[in-house]
Amino acid sequence: MNRSLRFNFSRLFGGVIWNTLAVADKNLLLLEIRNAEQKQVTFAALDFQKNDFLWKDVALEESWWVEQSAAADGIILYTLYTDTQNPDRKALLAYSLEDHKLIWWNNDFSLISVSGGKVLGFSSKFSKDSWVSLHSGKPVPANSDPGQVQTRGIGFIRPFQYTDTTRYFSTVQTFLRSKLNLSAVVALEYLEHETLIFISFNVNENGLANYLLVLSADGDVLLHEKLDEPQKGIGLDTFFILNGCLFFVKNRRELVSYSIV
Repeated sequence: MNRSLRFNFSRLFGGVIWNTLAVADKNLLLLEIRNAEQKQVTFAALDFQKNDFLWKDVALEESWWVEQSAAADGIILYTLYTDTQNPDRKALLAYSLEDHKLIWWNNDFSLISVSGGKVLGFSSKFSKDSWVSLHSGKPVPANSDPGQVQTRGIGFIRPFQYTDTTRYFSTVQTFLRSKLNLSAVVALEYLEHETLIFISFNVNENGLANYLLVLSADGDVLLHEKLDEPQKGIGLDTFFILNGCLFFVKNRRELVSYSIV
């Protein structure tokens, strides 16, 4: 069956889309938006099927030294850096997903993993690991299985990354040159999904500009989008697929979505 793309939406934010978490069973993307000029970080929960926000423009009491770290069982965990001179000193805050209300916090707890309704973290004061309940923050018995940190990778389908030192990079580079007369440099991302081919690549345009190309199984170009203007850094981790939808960020501030149909 031949697949194609159908445009869903685009959302422009007032800062850089810095970090994204998925709540796949609720069709939610949790977005961390950073405005470096104002030293302000805000958070939003976007229902990408309805193209509507559960909540948005939410700021915590700490305006900058905080980040979203995990989401599980209707709870969002935030890491707060309590000492800007020592990044090892952290606190953990738990908020409800539905209405973003504070449930509990621990002023000396560095997140390690989330597993089975429990949170494993490290206390710098006591120099040891301990477990707390995800829903109450109270100490619970140790878990023999540390599990995996539930971060932005949960539920996401992400591309493989290849640098220009790998053979596969050369293969894709040759294909792009023959198909579009473009020469990919430094690194690229590649994914085959639902008979579609996704390639994110960098080209020299007085700096490295990043593009996303989506091809059908027959080699037809379904999407050829410029994701970022020339800059010093390379474009990596530029797109993902979640619940049958393609997502990518343009110019670091615009979230764009297409359905794979």
